[in-house]
Amino acid sequence: MSDMETNEPNIQVISERFQTVTIVEPANNNAQSPQQHQEAKSSRKNNNGAAHHPVDSKADATTTSTTVANDQALMRNVPELNLPEKILLVIDTVREQQCTPFKLGTGATYLPLFMIKRVVESFVCAKSTIQPGVHEYALMILDSSSASWLCDYTSNTKTVLNHLESIAEDVPEEEQKTYDLGQLFEAIHTRVATPVSSGPTFISRVILIYGRSNSIPKFHTGQKYLESLTENPYFFLDVLFAHEPPGDDNMCEAVYAEITALDTTSFSYIFEVGRNAAKIHDNMAKLLAHPLQRPPQKDTSYTLYSVTANQEVYTNV
Repeated sequence: MSDMETNEPNIQVISERFQTVTIVEPANNNAQSPQQHQEAKSSRKNNNGAAHHPVDSKADATTTSTTVANDQALMRNVPELNLPEKILLVIDTVREQQCTPFKLGTGATYLPLFMIKRVVESFVCAKSTIQPGVHEYALMILDSSSASWLCDYTSNTKTVLNHLESIAEDVPEEEQKTYDLGQLFEAIHTRVATPVSSGPTFISRVILIYGRSNSIPKFHTGQKYLESLTENPYFFLDVLFAHEPPGDDNMCEAVYAEITALDTTSFSYIFEVGRNAAKIHDNMAKLLAHPLQRPPQKDTSYTLYSVTANQEVYTNV
């Protein structure tokens, strides 16, 4: 048998593997508690667990789309292009009455909003350093009663950081048991950058940083706005939940369950962190990856392994 005949099966196997690398297993709809976050990475789905319809049924072969194959696997044909990002950072400004500060190894303590500002600053500076002048950033704030735009899209990082520093805490007299996500996504929908579905020149991403442990985010109104946004294959929603230490005196687990339900496409990245300064920086750094080039969160690994001669390990860092 010739060498070419010997290699043909291997080439066929490799080709088949490349054709199936975009298949993502559907998520389980049972959200886990913050303590079980590693297991929850594979369980983020919408509440009813229904299969999602194609986002663009008229798309041709050059257009990205989301399809369901055999009712078992969610497939997304996404070109892994390094398109410019328009990133909207949504910052929760509410400080709850029973607020635990972040504590550093030096003994210094910082309130949650201060730490959130620092990780957002680090994110913007790092992202703009990797590709200067390419990406644009916008800011929104959440307070106890509304959601409002603070800074429109700009690639000028100094402008973004100046607006970031101007954000002040909102300390309501009475804590609300729920927060209406409808008003948030309605405000986002009015001004968010929307890429075209065919031949886009940029992608749009929202990074929500939610910090309430006693106010469950729910849709009382306006869920249609989130549905409209996620129908676009070039729109991504990521969430960082910075919470109190979970306990009987707060609702961290219920809040986290609702946050994971926001991942209706299985392509979001959702992280949670308690009052750990190192971990909140680590989790924000994980959001630096380009959404078109990162794997589904359930397939990520941030651990370095020793590789033996007979073992292949793929690590996403």
